[in-house]
Amino acid sequence: MKLLVDSSSSLLFSLLLAQLPILTSALPVHHRRIPDLEKLTNQTRNLLKLTQDLLKDHVIDTDIEHRFKSLPAMTNRASDLSTLELKSTLSQLLVDLQSFEVHFDWLNRASRKHKQAALPKLGEMISHIKSLSASLLRQIQKVDAPRLPSPTPSLPPLPAFQWDVVQSSLELLQQFRLFCDWASRALLTLKSKI
Repeated sequence: MKLLVDSSSSLLFSLLLAQLPILTSALPVHHRRIPDLEKLTNQTRNLLKLTQDLLKDHVIDTDIEHRFKSLPAMTNRASDLSTLELKSTLSQLLVDLQSFEVHFDWLNRASRKHKQAALPKLGEMISHIKSLSASLLRQIQKVDAPRLPSPTPSLPPLPAFQWDVVQSSLELLQQFRLFCDWASRALLTLKSKI
C-alpha cells in the first residue's frame, strides 16, 4: 500500500512539473514585463520633496538670471499627459534626468570651490538622482525602449564668486522641481494606462 501512495504522489508531482512550462507560457508576455512604475514614481516624488526642501531653505527668493542654456526645456502641458507612450516617455525622462545630473555635479564642484555649506543636501540629491537614473535605465531595458544618446550639455566655467553659485543653485533647483513634478505626473499616467 505504501508503494502505491509513493508512486501516485510521484506521478502527480511529475505531471505538475510537466505542466509548469505550459502554465507559465500561457501568461501574456506584457504581464511579465510590466515596468515597476510605482518604484519610479516614489523615487521621483522623493526627489521632488528634497528639491522643495532645498528651495525652502534657500537664502534668496528672487528672480534669477538664466545661466544654463543647456537645461532640459520643460514645455509639457497637462493635455500632453493623455498622449504619453511608455517607451518614448521613459527614454526622454532618462535623458533629461542625466542632463540634470551633469548640471548638479557642476554645482557640487562649484559649491566645494567656494566651500559653500548653503546646500547641505546636495550630495544626497545627487545620490538620489543617480539611483533614479539607474532605475529608469533598468526599466528601459526591461521594456526594450530605445536608448537615446546621453546628453553633453555645455556648462559655464565654475563661478568666480559665491553669489554666482547661489544664483546657479536656485536656477537648477527651480528647473529640477518642474522636471520632477512633470515626471511624477507622467509616471502616474503611464501606470494608469498599463
